[in-house]
Amino acid sequence: MEIDEIDIKILNILKENSRISFTEIAKNLNITRQTVKSRIERLEKDGIIKRYTIEVADIFRKNLFILRVRTEDYRRLKDIEEVLEINKISDREYILKLEISSLSRLSEIAEQDWIEVEEVIPVLKSEIVDKPLSLKLEFKCDYCGKTSIDDPLIYKKHNRFYVLCCKTCLEEFKKYG
Repeated sequence: MEIDEIDIKILNILKENSRISFTEIAKNLNITRQTVKSRIERLEKDGIIKRYTIEVADIFRKNLFILRVRTEDYRRLKDIEEVLEINKISDREYILKLEISSLSRLSEIAEQDWIEVEEVIPVLKSEIVDKPLSLKLEFKCDYCGKTSIDDPLIYKKHNRFYVLCCKTCLEEFKKYG
């Protein structure tokens, strides 16, 4: 599985708008629609793109909680319907993000004999910080043409994405690009 700068650009465009058409992506990147289609199909086949999703308004969210728990049986955590996210932080310790409909349901979960809840933190506000994808891979700067393996800077201008090697190239590209 090899990913290049075009793949990164496609992933960042899809990350911003997963409903965008192949034609629009092709126009943004100045490549053919068929190239976009075949690259996306390859990214899906290789497991890079796992799914397409939406972000819903907070009005549809129930009460969010973060739980720090200990358990010997990690697999059972996945069976808790309210669990949105599981993060392993030590051998038997996990941070869970849950969407709970009531405090009584939270108590039911906490009282299970196979799980030890160490901390419960209510989430007052949640915000997703959307950052462009970045991989340590070789790419060519769209401004100076230099080949680099550092993290690229991604810049969007006129609905197109550009990959730049450094802040200087980014600033110059903004002025003259």
